[in-house]
This record gives sequence, structure tokens and C-alpha cells, in this order.
Amino acid sequence: MNAVAPQVPFKVPEHVPSKLFWDADLAEFVANFDDPFVGASTLYDGPELIYARSIDRGQSGWIPTRYDVIKELFMDSARFSSKENIGIGPIMGVDWRLNPLEIDPPEHMAYRQVLQPYFQPSAVTRYESSIRSVAQELIAKFADRKRCEFIEEFASLFPSYVFLDLVGLPRAMLPQFLEWEHQFTRALDPEIRVGAARSILHYLEAYIDRRRNEERDDLVSGILNAKIKGRPLNHGEIMGMVMVLYFGGLDTVVSSLGWYLRHLATHPELQERLRNNPADIPGAVDDLLRAYGVVLTKRTVVDDIEFRGVFMKKGDVVLMPGFLASRDERQFPNPHTVDPDRKGRSLTLATGVHNCLGAHLAKREIKIVLDEFLSRFSNIRVPAGSPQSWKAVGGWAITRLSLEWD
Repeated sequence: MNAVAPQVPFKVPEHVPSKLFWDADLAEFVANFDDPFVGASTLYDGPELIYARSIDRGQSGWIPTRYDVIKELFMDSARFSSKENIGIGPIMGVDWRLNPLEIDPPEHMAYRQVLQPYFQPSAVTRYESSIRSVAQELIAKFADRKRCEFIEEFASLFPSYVFLDLVGLPRAMLPQFLEWEHQFTRALDPEIRVGAARSILHYLEAYIDRRRNEERDDLVSGILNAKIKGRPLNHGEIMGMVMVLYFGGLDTVVSSLGWYLRHLATHPELQERLRNNPADIPGAVDDLLRAYGVVLTKRTVVDDIEFRGVFMKKGDVVLMPGFLASRDERQFPNPHTVDPDRKGRSLTLATGVHNCLGAHLAKREIKIVLDEFLSRFSNIRVPAGSPQSWKAVGGWAITRLSLEWD
């Protein structure tokens, strides 16, 4: 019989005051609640900054628990660096970073401007008809059945097809892409994450090599032809951009859509309002984004500092919890209610220099999904007794959601 290794007690860093230490694993904590967003909001009862035993997959670090603290952190790129935001470079054995996500100012903006033209509102408007076609194509497969497994049959496919079409990758590869992406973002085993990250990298490197000899009027050609300060991008800079697009295109909207449709399916009064007043849908999109902050980005403390009266040490990791920025009643009255008339900017898509590059595309995709489901189906609901599941590792996502309608 193999001996079980004894569990090593967690050693609280010496600079962390005992009153700020939270002896908990964040994912395990929210798993105790029917709704993790409501569950996480219990952290508002404590200090505005706490140090958790595990913020994600066993990594300890700081958790700001107030909207204004999280916003201040987003805006302070000089003291809180994005260079290890995802930390995929060491996993893949490369010396480059996700680009521009893990590049700080002043270099950040030059790289961002390479991608910006493809994600500004005018560009997103050009994509709209093809995005809507993807939604309609998927819905047509289950519309007459009057029920679907939303994640499997729609949410995991819709934004992914949009992304694949945008960068010219084959739809036939989607099952493999999703398997690699899920292994990297959700697996607890480090070896599985390493294998998935390297598989993604090797495939995309081969794809980029092929594309060097294929001139097209698309995003990938734009990256390959881009110049920074008069010079072409090197291999690491190119791959960093492609990897950012891969993870952004295959995870964030997928993770969000399940929460949005679940909310509509369990709030028939909101559903009916939007069906009868389509002009309210953009406002609903904004507040659904606000209410369901699913992305877990991170910052690293650049030097020993005092922040809001708390000593933070160089190298400390700080979680940027959208789920806490989104439900703070000091910023958003009645925070658990989705209100299309609500005003005020949320932090779900970040703010400051690292605000989400794909924000306009994400909002347009979500609007189209609501348009199509609400205009086609009435009384969308969760079937009684049907299983639902969600996960809070590497981003908060509904993983199983059955829907039915009249």
C-alpha cells in the first residue's frame, strides 16, 4: 500500500497580520452556496483586503473585497503588475508573455494598438451578420425540440465558432481546442495543465508558420504584418497575441453565457420585459456583465509597499475578483438584481490600461444571443429537477444547464 504524504500545514507569511488572514480555499468556500456570487458577497462583512490560503488552485494571495479597492488596483499598473497575470510562459517553457495582457505600460499600448482596429465598434459591426448567423445555425438544431442542454449545444459552440471564423481556424478542430482549453483553465493537476498548454502552443505555432505564406485580409495577417517602432514582431510577440486571442475567444464568453441564460430562465419577469421591449436588451447586457463577473485575473506586487494601510511584499499575488466588484452594494444598490436601467460602470471587463480588448465584441455576442432566444422562445425555464452544475476554478462557469420553453 502506498503511503499517503502528510499534508503540510499552511504557513502564513510573516508580513500578513493574523486579523487579515482567511484560512480558506476560495473555490471550496463558494461551492458551499447554491449561488457562488451571493455566497462570495458574505466576504463584504470582513476587511476590505484579506489574505487567503488559496485564491486559485492552492496559490495563496490577497483578495480585495470592495469595488473601490479593486478599481484602485486596476488603475495602478506601476505598483501592481500584470506580467504574471496568467503565468502561462513558465508552464510552456517559453520566455515570452501573453500579449498585451501580460505586458505593462509603457510597452503595453504599442502592442494593444496592433489588435485594437479588429475589436473597435465599427469592426464589430462588420462581424454582426456572421455572428448572428452562427447563433441562428446552432439554435435551429434544437429549436423544434423545445429544450436543450445549453452549455453543450450552444454556449460552448457559439463564441468558439465566432473566434475560429475570426482567426481562420477550422471549426472541425473545436472539440480538440475545447479539451485543451478546459484542461489548462480547469485542471487541478499541474501536469495536465502543462500538457494542455504545450499542445495549444504547438498547434498554434504550426498554424502561424503556414499563415506566413498566406496573405489574407484578416486578424492573423494583421498580426504577422504588424510593426512595433518600425520593426516586425518577433516570434514570441506574435505567439503571445495569438494565445491571448485563443483563451479570450474560447473561455470568457462561454463561461458567462450560462449564468445569463440561467438568470433569465429563473427570472420570468425580466425575461418578459426584454421580450416585449427589445430596446432594453443592451442595458440588460451591461447589467448581466456587472452581476456575473466570472474572470479571475491577477496582479503581482512590484515592490514592498503599503496599500490602504496594509503592508504588501514584493512578489505577493493579488486576485482581481470580478465577482466581488460586481455585487458591492456600496457601489450598486440591490446588487443581486439585474436591472436594465442601472447606471454606473462595472469592473467585469476590467478598467485602466488593461480594460478588456474584446469588450465590444463580447457585448455584441451576448446581445445577439438574447435577441435570438427571446424572439424565438417564450417562457424559457429550467426544467424541474434537471441537474445543473458550475465550477469556480480558473474562472467561474456554468458547466451544465438544461433549458426548455414553450
